[in-house]
Amino acid sequence: MQGLLHMRNKVSRFILLLAFLLLASSPSVYSQEISNDLVEADSLFKERRYTQSLEIYESIYTDNQRATPAMLLKMAYSQEAMGNLSNALVYLHDYYRITSDKAVLKKMSDLAQVNGLEGYDSNDFQRFVKTIQDYKPIIIAVLLALCLLILSMIFRKIRKHQEKSPGLAVGFVLVLALTVFVVNFSGQAEKGIITATNSYVMSGPSAAAELIEVIGEGHKVEILDKKDIWYQIKWKENTAFVRETNLQELR
Repeated sequence: MQGLLHMRNKVSRFILLLAFLLLASSPSVYSQEISNDLVEADSLFKERRYTQSLEIYESIYTDNQRATPAMLLKMAYSQEAMGNLSNALVYLHDYYRITSDKAVLKKMSDLAQVNGLEGYDSNDFQRFVKTIQDYKPIIIAVLLALCLLILSMIFRKIRKHQEKSPGLAVGFVLVLALTVFVVNFSGQAEKGIITATNSYVMSGPSAAAELIEVIGEGHKVEILDKKDIWYQIKWKENTAFVRETNLQELR
């Protein structure tokens, strides 16, 4: 009986050890598979076999929900070379979101100008918003540290001098309010890119609504809301609707 229990314990320990080894090794194996896929995709890209390389890049991007800046540029270049303007602009946008590279803004602006696209005007306020978004954790940390510093100065003054400091109190409230604002700062409005060659811009969320305009792919629009299969968008300063199949939301 004891021998059977001993054997069962040994088997249990072996199974646990095996499971641990499998769990420990799976990320590295998975990472190795991604690396191998990237090497293959990069090789195909160098050979200008854009369709094949793009399939691998997009598979990696879809499965992992992330991509390196270099990979995004290659995906954008491949899509542009294949004549898929909207997809190229989506990947260029993702590249800019990650890198804040101003050169890609010019690239998108040039593509918009050549193809007569709406929604690619860039201004100082938009760049300011992007800066806040990029450094939001650091800004919050600095503001919280400043709040703690002011608070400690207030308590120190009360403890040592037995007096209040209205100036420090006002400063604390202002910094705290600014911290709350930055924490809840949502940034720019949600945007999307028109992906269909002939997209119907309607006056309402219905195929029976009045047709405002038929537009091509690549236009960047502000998304106001979504109703069933329709996106409510801002089009040339007016409210309009497009089908969800004709628009790609930007991250």
